Amino acid sequence: MIDHSTRSIEIPKYIIVKPGASEGLSAFLEMMRFNNVCFVTQKEVLDILPQIKDSIESKDQSVFMVDERPNLNNLISKVDLVHSIRPDALVGIGGGSVLDTVKFFGHILNIPLILLPTLASNDGICSPVVSMKLGNGRSDSLRARMPFALFADVSVIHRAPKKYLYAGLGDAISNVTALLDWELSAQRTGEEIDYFAKTLSIMSYKSLLNFRRASIDDEDFVETLVNSLITSGISMEYAGNSRSASGSEHMLSHAADVVFDSNFLHGFQTGFYTCIILKAYDAELYEKVLELLCDLGFFSYLPEDLFDSGRFSEILKIARTIRQRYTILNTLDDEKLLEVFEDSVSEIRYAISHADSRT
Repeated sequence: MIDHSTRSIEIPKYIIVKPGASEGLSAFLEMMRFNNVCFVTQKEVLDILPQIKDSIESKDQSVFMVDERPNLNNLISKVDLVHSIRPDALVGIGGGSVLDTVKFFGHILNIPLILLPTLASNDGICSPVVSMKLGNGRSDSLRARMPFALFADVSVIHRAPKKYLYAGLGDAISNVTALLDWELSAQRTGEEIDYFAKTLSIMSYKSLLNFRRASIDDEDFVETLVNSLITSGISMEYAGNSRSASGSEHMLSHAADVVFDSNFLHGFQTGFYTCIILKAYDAELYEKVLELLCDLGFFSYLPEDLFDSGRFSEILKIARTIRQRYTILNTLDDEKLLEVFEDSVSEIRYAISHADSRT
């Protein structure tokens, strides 16, 4: 059993997931007596939340605008700027780039975080991890702090472009293979498993697999997806690392960022590579995951380059160097993984055509 006695576990004190949740943000800040607040967001995000925009302007609060995916060197250079504001709290409003940026600032400066995600594209909406560009096209996950409060407005998230919901779906479903890799490592290397973190991770993906008549157009399913991503993020806090939600499928995704120059959404890659890794494990859930993703239309949003075996060979050459983590990539050589990849792609294409014929 992992000993938690020497470290603290931080989970949000307030989690509000419902339609219209964003309308309660201003009153919450007043209730908590957060008077000097620094907002981290984007102009186009504030335009879809006029109530919050008006509140910021009327109180003349500080606003830090994010205009690119977080880059470690760039953010470090801006820590002093945020620190000079002396905020009581940091509020991040937006998608993954915004939330990763504000979580990084909050972690470095030890300032309470309130997050209001406008997209459900990955489990970073409530996790102790940020995805950061490092250099040479590489990206990695770094430790950050958990939010003090989370306001997930399901109506706002539901109205976002569908590609972001599909990306969130792909990231949430990847917990299936992350756990298989964690269990494999426990068997082969003696790595310890935090069983509460594992339970949360299982709950996260099972809520999606067991949802009756799942549809991206259904607001109730979107709310389930948001809760799944939140649960996944909290599981990482209990684990003390990203093991419960990140395995070989994430290593392949980070390698794909290098090969494709970070051109594709993270969740597209993790969801796709989850299918490949499930096939490599000959796992029972392979068919069920494939069916869910197919029925929801996930694969129709994927870039064709992901299906290219030549590019996958390039990705394999990098994937094992991403981090020191024992996964199925340690047990299978490139030739076998390429064979699995090609078989999986054939089955995915067949499943897509079969789903299309049913509609």
